[in-house]
Amino acid sequence: MALPKLPARFGALDAAFLNFECKEMPLHIGGVCIFEGAIPFERFVATIESKLDLIPRYREKVMFPFLNIGYPTWQYDLDFNIRRHIVHVKLDPPGSDEQLRELTGRIFTPLLDRNKPLWEMHVVDGLSDGRSALICKVHHCIVDGVAGIGLMNVMLDPSPEERRLPKRKPYRPPNPPDGASLFVDAFTDSLAQIPKRLADVRDALVGYGSLLRNDNVAAVGLERVVDRMPELLSPLEHLPFNRPCSGERRVFWTEFPFAEARAIRTACGCTVNDVVLTVVAGAVARYTKLHGQTVKNRFFRPMVPVNVRPQEEAIGAFGNLISLMLVALPLGIRDPIARIKHIQELTQAMKGARTPELLRLSLAWLGLLPPPVQAFLAGNLSWLNTPIPLFHMVCTNVPGPQIPLYTCGKRMVACYPHVPTGMDVGISVAIESYDQKLYFALTTDALAAPDGGRMVGFLEASFKELREAAGVPESEPHVTRTRTRAPRKAKPKARKAPPKPEPTPEPEPVAEPDVTAMLAEGTAEEETLEDATLIQEEELEPVL
Repeated sequence: MALPKLPARFGALDAAFLNFECKEMPLHIGGVCIFEGAIPFERFVATIESKLDLIPRYREKVMFPFLNIGYPTWQYDLDFNIRRHIVHVKLDPPGSDEQLRELTGRIFTPLLDRNKPLWEMHVVDGLSDGRSALICKVHHCIVDGVAGIGLMNVMLDPSPEERRLPKRKPYRPPNPPDGASLFVDAFTDSLAQIPKRLADVRDALVGYGSLLRNDNVAAVGLERVVDRMPELLSPLEHLPFNRPCSGERRVFWTEFPFAEARAIRTACGCTVNDVVLTVVAGAVARYTKLHGQTVKNRFFRPMVPVNVRPQEEAIGAFGNLISLMLVALPLGIRDPIARIKHIQELTQAMKGARTPELLRLSLAWLGLLPPPVQAFLAGNLSWLNTPIPLFHMVCTNVPGPQIPLYTCGKRMVACYPHVPTGMDVGISVAIESYDQKLYFALTTDALAAPDGGRMVGFLEASFKELREAAGVPESEPHVTRTRTRAPRKAKPKARKAPPKPEPTPEPEPVAEPDVTAMLAEGTAEEETLEDATLIQEEELEPVL
């Protein structure tokens, strides 16, 4: 099988994900997939190995040119061994979800080894009810969220019958270039890219200006965004989870019927993304009150990655093609319908004004910095620690397949995504739709948000109040496995699993007020909003 033709040289955004990584901010993505029955390990390894021709990045490692004179390149690993990437782990009884989450946090804590291809899989046996799990970990410089879904579609099968692939050719990688050739190629490539990047920025500026002149929707949307500039650009206060991070990861998750989210969307005349943002804002408001802070006249600004990849490139694609959307979500609006109206109006205005394209243009300017300067800035991240945060949280929503997937004949029954967090962002939320469910997964830092697991209950309460306010009936009883505690003596015992990190010193205890009473205080802290006209719109571009 012929290998896909991929550029060997990193792009600017891919290089940024690699360069800006540090112990406190591991920049890998991934997820936890739960399957019915036990995955046969040897058969699984053979299945993945048979598909590696379709995912050449999984056999390539990173090579840096001398002095970082240019962007890194991908070169085939002459010592590639799939056994260094797929690990078999077994939980002790009872094999609870809490044990799985604890193991997942330990696996997501360390950085990926840059001396080999940047991915890992951990096959986990011993879950209760005869289930098994697959913990996947891949560096963000290889794929973004949408490309990650495409990667999952390659790894897994659409039916219990495994796909038959053409006979695999022997792996005979070419020899990598020597250091001198790598330096010369990187230097000449950096010089050649300067006029191209200048032309890209010029074309983007001209294109955006032409869009505003010729597209009335974009012009009106920009006017709406300008009207909200005081709200969007006002200085932010740190929320309780915006504190320095240690890098020690903990994970929590929950899920909701996708049919209920769609019904809320229809009832409120918004998008599923608006529903997700409304639920997250309600949970953050509760978490803020838990820590004794007011929510009156305060905003929560998540950084929302937006997919700009053409739909036909999602499957089998590599690299990052994303932009950003920074939205200011009100925390003081108690009524969930008023809150979703406010968010819907804001996101529609930002979509109409093509703000993701505008922010992508801003990121293009960063690509004009010479690679050595970018590498230097990435190696000195103290300049990112500002007293006023740029955003509070990463909130990413990825549309996944709505049909069940399988591996080795075993059906995947749940899929919880993972998104990085770090620096002074102690909690990130990743949402993925799969097989008619909406999966919410929290990645928290043990130092910055030691009680981050409380957000699960707040997400569930926020979703419930929005569903009831929208008049949507409950389609099925909600079952929460997140807070199920295993017996103290039952600790995960893993063969070849990452060692447990050194204990992180706990911060000073935070007084926990009576949250129930605080949430029942009426409308003393609510903001008054003018009635917003609901405008029916199509779904936003998939958010990563």
